[in-house]
Amino acid sequence: MTPQPGQPDQPQYLISELNLFPVYTSRAAYQQVTGQQAPPFNPALPIKQWADPSPTGQPYIYFDSTNAAGGYLSQFALPAAQAGSLNLPGVYTYPAYVAPPTCAQVYGPTGLVGGVSADQLSLLTDAQEILSEILALLPGQRLVVGLLNYGPYYYVYGTEQRRPWTILPVTGWTATGIQLNCQTLIEMKDSHGIGAPGHWALLNGSPNWVYDPPVTQAPAGASTEPTPIRPLLANERIINVPSGNPLFNPGGTWVVERTDMPQPTTPETDDQQFADIKSMLQRLLDKVGA
Repeated sequence: MTPQPGQPDQPQYLISELNLFPVYTSRAAYQQVTGQQAPPFNPALPIKQWADPSPTGQPYIYFDSTNAAGGYLSQFALPAAQAGSLNLPGVYTYPAYVAPPTCAQVYGPTGLVGGVSADQLSLLTDAQEILSEILALLPGQRLVVGLLNYGPYYYVYGTEQRRPWTILPVTGWTATGIQLNCQTLIEMKDSHGIGAPGHWALLNGSPNWVYDPPVTQAPAGASTEPTPIRPLLANERIINVPSGNPLFNPGGTWVVERTDMPQPTTPETDDQQFADIKSMLQRLLDKVGA
């Protein structure tokens, strides 16, 4: 259960005191507090400045200045996955891909030839995933993941779990035709960072990864998900406090008022103060004239 914010010991306080979760107005603010990046921005979804660490799909209460009949409170619901994640505009830095070093070596007829390039080795699961991604580009071709035959040369892997897996025609490891090293394709896909967006396309008959630059700015008119707040207590209500300077704050300020505490006197507006001054001057003029 989400901890409920306490009640301030004040006659009036901002509605944000009722927020169920921290609110982050920017990616920089989130990273400064948590030490982590916010997830990549999704322009197809509303901006979302909070995240529920234990979402269940339950409805949330939020402040709604248009719902006077409901005490200026309304409800909304989100799928758990969406409720548990932020959606903030800005640049996400995808981590760079670096092939881990390897202890594998190549031997030949005269003995050790040298070390194996880590940029040629991949796990079988990763190789099979890459094959599944590019199969749609090569219709009619029967392809599998296998190991090439290097004749008198062979690999000694030691503790290395990766292999030089290669995408080959199903007709045999030594067949001519398509021979695509899986690790080469993996590094091509991650050339802009692990998880960076893109898609596979054919270039001169071979699969090529095309980077899709992500959208980092919110589209015009983008909406923002309301911020969930706790229910009001029996001695709380939401009110609008008129502004002392309507020119700069014409809508006043929405606050939570405690009905069990004496309330501060509402300050006069500029127009009221000007009217008071005019009335006082008129009384002085009347006295002088008398």
